[in-house]
Amino acid sequence: MKSTLRLIIMFVTLATASNACAQKWKYDFIVPDKGNFRQAINAANTRADKSKRFRIFVRSSNYRLLGDGNIVTILTAPNTSIIGEQAQNTQVESCPREEGIDKTSTLFLNGADSTYLQDLELWCNYRNDANAYANHAVTLNEKHCKGNILKNMSLLGTQNTYYTNDGGTTYVEDCKIAGTVDFICGGGTVYFNHCDLKFVARGDSSKHNIICAPSTEAGSTYGYIFSDCYIDGPKHQNGKYYLGRPWNNTPRATFLNCCMNIAPTEEGWANGTTPARFAEFECTNGLFELLNTDKRRTTLSSPVLSADEAEKYTIANVFPNWNPQAKTQQVPPPVLRISGNEISWEDNPDAGCYAVLRDRIIVAFVTEPHYTVPTGTHEGSCFSVRCANQMGGLGLRSAEVVYSKH
Repeated sequence: MKSTLRLIIMFVTLATASNACAQKWKYDFIVPDKGNFRQAINAANTRADKSKRFRIFVRSSNYRLLGDGNIVTILTAPNTSIIGEQAQNTQVESCPREEGIDKTSTLFLNGADSTYLQDLELWCNYRNDANAYANHAVTLNEKHCKGNILKNMSLLGTQNTYYTNDGGTTYVEDCKIAGTVDFICGGGTVYFNHCDLKFVARGDSSKHNIICAPSTEAGSTYGYIFSDCYIDGPKHQNGKYYLGRPWNNTPRATFLNCCMNIAPTEEGWANGTTPARFAEFECTNGLFELLNTDKRRTTLSSPVLSADEAEKYTIANVFPNWNPQAKTQQVPPPVLRISGNEISWEDNPDAGCYAVLRDRIIVAFVTEPHYTVPTGTHEGSCFSVRCANQMGGLGLRSAEVVYSKH
């Protein structure tokens, strides 16, 4: 009897877990169908129940944020997802008139815990010319946030492109970040996993570029971690840029197994206030040859990690009570079947909804594993499906099926 009862309890538990995974939903706000980008952010901020995730979908286009004075779009609500249709052609651009860390943000996350961003290009287009390289022009600004995730994002700017938040935690995966001086700066614990870091041209090519300027809080163990990242930029910066420089507090930055297609200076790190720790482990050049670290700045504490030390910089160790990779997991595409004007596929319990594409453009979102081709659709139209994970991020397209009227 006890064994039977245990089996029943296990069955109910598994069924409950499965149902939780299978929760279906539709996007709460679609840009531009329901309004512009600012209106989408306002809808997230003013919604009644902020304990539930609010998912914003942004269709492919360029969205220029214009207005008088400085441009700052502020998200204050937690549990918000902002998803672009495609990272390469879904761009949100701000055009601020004055420089400043708290003035120029294309997107400002202020207390917006558990924000999830995927497949967008954010650009701070402040005086986009060769002489504006040293102006504070922030693309993404975070303050007082914990548990944020960036997946397949592009952040474009000059100085201070990405300003991270004091005391916060952010996971950054498969992203592209471009800038000149200190283009990643601020506090908090931020893990950059498989990201592209790219220098943009400066007005004065004799100046040294710098990737990061951490301001890690006292008591923080990790600061910035760059794992398996790719570093590139103008060839005249080869051997001239710094990996980082100390800013405030107890700065920490570590580069692990990164490929540096252009190499930093021999010293590696800019001089200044002694950091808590700036270090590297087995980084390579563009030919995947280990970089020579013999001349790294000796004022740093242990600028080269041992293998045992490097093993401690895992995502699980950095975020012991949080698994961001489970959130970024993409749902694989289904196999489609078509019969007449009905397209169907097997339901995936991990999918939150399905995006239906006609000729590679999203035309509908559905929660059931089928779609009826509208009357009047041209014969030969190609249909495919992308699955959304529970955060709202869309995975790869399925193989296409071709609509025929016969």
